[in-house]
Amino acid sequence: MKKHPAEHRFLRFVLPAKAFAAVKAGTKEWETACPCGHTQDYWDAGGVRAWASGTPTRLAFCPVCNKNTLQQVRRKTGVPEA
Repeated sequence: MKKHPAEHRFLRFVLPAKAFAAVKAGTKEWETACPCGHTQDYWDAGGVRAWASGTPTRLAFCPVCNKNTLQQVRRKTGVPEA
């Protein structure tokens, strides 16, 4: 079984199964984008972003650059707006 970041274990513990699945599905529609061009699924990066809008910028570690960079959180291309 794949381990989830601590935030996801906490969410799994406090949310009913249906609500957890909805939060996970909503977050899977988002990705982080590093200035170097590397993108990563926001859920896999440890983030939670369900029922959200906008494109915030977050300081996060990029495994390609091997450093912390300001990364834009954006909806994946091809995912319809809610």
